[in-house]
Amino acid sequence: MIRIPRRLLDEMLNHLIRAYPEEGCGLLVGRVVDGVRVVERVVPMRNAFNGTRRTRYSIDPLEYMAVEREEAQRGRIVIGVFHSHPDYPAIPSAYDLEHAFPGFTYVIASVSGNEVRGIAAWRLDGVLRRFEQEPMEIVEEGTGLSSRS
Repeated sequence: MIRIPRRLLDEMLNHLIRAYPEEGCGLLVGRVVDGVRVVERVVPMRNAFNGTRRTRYSIDPLEYMAVEREEAQRGRIVIGVFHSHPDYPAIPSAYDLEHAFPGFTYVIASVSGNEVRGIAAWRLDGVLRRFEQEPMEIVEEGTGLSSRS
């Protein structure tokens, strides 16, 4: 399961809406606590794909490594990636499968114009080489209330 505060989810989705009609992307940073991936920071990244960004995204490896180094000093790790699918469902594409790493959470948002039409979290099964949907808990900070999708 992945747990994300509403405030961080909103920050992530705003970045993805601003990227439309191209795919937006970024990193999910936090900790793994009792098997739950707890998001403590979202890091919007530029889409570095050298081609049609409407259907592809790429995160610059040097930018990724800089975030990884910075967060390690805070005792946090990169636990996943988020990206958008403009005018397409929030399900992994064949391209997503080809470029995914086992162990990471992939949060995908379906974006159309200035609206998010759907959001889902996925994790790659490294043995079977297929994505499985991961439960996502959205936490309302300060209330202790949560919702799952």
